[in-house]
Amino acid sequence: MVHRVLTTLAALINSSVAFAQVTSSTKPAVTSAKSPAEHVAGAASETTAHLFDRSFWITRGTRLTESAFDTSLQVAGILIVYFVVRAILNRMVNGVTSGLIAREERLGVPVERAGRLKTLSGLFQSMIGYVTFFVFGVLIFKAIGFDIMPFVTTAGVIGLAVGFGAQKLVKDVISGIFVIVDNMFVVGDTVTIGAVTGQVEEMGMRVTRLHDLTGRVVMISNGDIGQVINLSRYPVEDFVDVVVAPTFEMAAVQSAISAAADSLHGSEIDHLKARPQMVGITAFTATSVTIRISVIAAPSSLTREQMRVREAVREAFSKAGIVLA
Repeated sequence: MVHRVLTTLAALINSSVAFAQVTSSTKPAVTSAKSPAEHVAGAASETTAHLFDRSFWITRGTRLTESAFDTSLQVAGILIVYFVVRAILNRMVNGVTSGLIAREERLGVPVERAGRLKTLSGLFQSMIGYVTFFVFGVLIFKAIGFDIMPFVTTAGVIGLAVGFGAQKLVKDVISGIFVIVDNMFVVGDTVTIGAVTGQVEEMGMRVTRLHDLTGRVVMISNGDIGQVINLSRYPVEDFVDVVVAPTFEMAAVQSAISAAADSLHGSEIDHLKARPQMVGITAFTATSVTIRISVIAAPSSLTREQMRVREAVREAFSKAGIVLA
């Protein structure tokens, strides 16, 4: 009887222990949560540990040194390219200018033209200097780490506004440069621009001033210069027509014209480029014969020389007894 009671008690104890183990295994694990103050304190202690850590400062210094070295190399490379590009462009401008001056010297153009070409060369070199300085300056600031896009955008907007407002001025200046470069005319040339014919008195970067045959001074914007007829590069040929009676022999008429030409060509006030010559008969009727005489002179003196030819022919006809119709 006692043995049965003890066996039952042992079975109950074992069952209780097994239930307790199962219950404890199913409970969730309890974690310890930290407060914000504890987190701040931990970060501060970690930072303090880095401040006094030698390897931390060595690593940070190495990174800064490498960054500064890379930036210095970039800036040095940009400066080298800047000086090389500027020198090449200036040399190209000097080469083109020297070639143009040599060509003008072979053509016998006045010295003033060479001076204008040298001035134009200096202007181009100044423009190259400003443009390259701006471009490479932007690259240097970008290499250093500055954000220059707002400044570039602002400069672009301002330049666009100025360009729209002064486009006529820019057109005149650029056209004036190409008038000089293309050797269209120089000061002293007699030219025809549009409906105006006159002698060039002044060539500016914006306007060209002409002195026409009637004494008027005409100002023409370089941007309005289109077709140009230069009358001073080569002698100009024109004609004088003389009308005589049909009763005279052509040999006598030609002899009188030849005598008049001899008296004109070689005189002290002679501006003829060639001896006047009888070209031939251009028209005839029952009462008259029209004879054409060639006159070759510089454009500035052509009208004056034509009047001298008419006067000399009239005197020669009068001496030879040839009557004008």
